Amino acid sequence: MRRLPIFAFCFGSAAAQFVTPVPSVMPTWLVPYPGVSAQTRRLGNSVESRYTVAAQPHEVLAHFRTMFATTGLPFQPSAAGHGFLINAAPPECDLNIAIERFDPETRVKVTCSPRFASTERILKEHEQSRAAQAQNDPMKRFDTPVYPEPKGPAPPLTWPSWLVRVDGARLPVEKFAGQLRSTFVSAPTREAIQAFYAGLLSSHNYRVSQSLAAVPEKFGSWVQGSSLDGEPSHRNVVWVKIRPEGQNFSVEISVQ
Repeated sequence: MRRLPIFAFCFGSAAAQFVTPVPSVMPTWLVPYPGVSAQTRRLGNSVESRYTVAAQPHEVLAHFRTMFATTGLPFQPSAAGHGFLINAAPPECDLNIAIERFDPETRVKVTCSPRFASTERILKEHEQSRAAQAQNDPMKRFDTPVYPEPKGPAPPLTWPSWLVRVDGARLPVEKFAGQLRSTFVSAPTREAIQAFYAGLLSSHNYRVSQSLAAVPEKFGSWVQGSSLDGEPSHRNVVWVKIRPEGQNFSVEISVQ
């Protein structure tokens, strides 16, 4: 009978080490890249999600950037080999997201692990130490960049009226978290489709980047346009992804 209180005390002490749910719960807002299904498994108190997607690492990174923006979490990716690493600490768990190029596709692994109270305490102590050092540094006022005050929240996303099909027809638009999207099938050639959207975006004051023409047709191609108008925080990005579909090409356009 004496063992029960001791067991309860030990269990309570162990549980007190965690500052997130145990076992970990993957954040509901963290969804896979559009069009793919993830394989999820539990590893002890952690949960892991994996999937492979036919997209470039920077495209997958943009997908995560959009989700992080909707939650207000800091988005601080780092380059790692042929991909990226993202670490974050939402309320649910400690997140580790690995995005790795695996020709001709990209592999994604998301690990959600419980956060220990000791880790939380150490992180807070480091933050306090850095803040104290910065405050006492007489040169800090010369090193700190000054940013203009934001002029209110970003306006809601709207689909530009000029963003149409290759044949000039208007596109049906779907709404998703943080983006608008439309998909259609177009006749060849891939180069003609790519050139059409590169020219269209450029003519409407977008800075354009695009895949190389030398990339084999089976891998598809892409065009990205970044708006040069308005405040930096309010500018839109347009993605055009072109993939083979039988004898034709599937074209997916998104506004973020």
